Amino acid sequence: MNQQRRMAGWTVKTLVGCWAVLGALTAQAAGFSVGRVDIEFADGGWKELSLPDQEVAFGGDKSGALGVESKLYLRGAPDGDDQILVIVGAHSEGMGGGRAARMTYSPQCRSDEQNYREGNEGFRESFAQCLTVTPPYYSEGVFKALAPEVLALQASGVVSARRPVYTVWSRHAISTGSFVDVRVFVISPIGVDKAAVEDPLPKGVLPEHVVWGRQLKDAVKSSVYSLSGRLVVPPIRLKSPASGAAGGGG
Repeated sequence: MNQQRRMAGWTVKTLVGCWAVLGALTAQAAGFSVGRVDIEFADGGWKELSLPDQEVAFGGDKSGALGVESKLYLRGAPDGDDQILVIVGAHSEGMGGGRAARMTYSPQCRSDEQNYREGNEGFRESFAQCLTVTPPYYSEGVFKALAPEVLALQASGVVSARRPVYTVWSRHAISTGSFVDVRVFVISPIGVDKAAVEDPLPKGVLPEHVVWGRQLKDAVKSSVYSLSGRLVVPPIRLKSPASGAAGGGG
């Protein structure tokens, strides 16, 4: 009888642990938040996974470190054509960061031969804004550079880093220290209604991703300046993968 009770107790504890993990992964969209940011996705089916908290050094006239909270949002099958990974990072201590001093930035957001970028440049600027759009690169190299936390999750089977991915990344930071950073990784291209882009694009960078990225950039900026921190992620509509798409360097 005692043995049966012990086995029953072990089973209950195991089930509780499993449900806790599943609950973290299947949180409803209404409960999605990172730091001071409330996140809204256009579609359902997203899963949420907390990432280790970090700190980044203040810049400008303010000393100390800024608390950062990050979460990973997933949709689609790991390594499938429909896999979407979205990492959202934000200042975890609310709007402000002290009125006596201000952070300044020296952004260098400009395109190069491989990647498209648009944002600001300068020295001791009051804000830093940058949108980065890349061609498909082998995901292991991309995650190693931009999202090492994702590589650590491969063993769990939740994510996969075996296929080339496109990256759309937007970040906006202001003088109070508040910022929002959104990194989107997709295997299949994102589709938009109109994909006309006047700027010359590096090889492999899709005009659709620049158009969609500009929508994301506007949403990120709005979230930073909003008292509520509300972040409305533009709809992510995937197209069929480009036939024969090969990963670039990374």
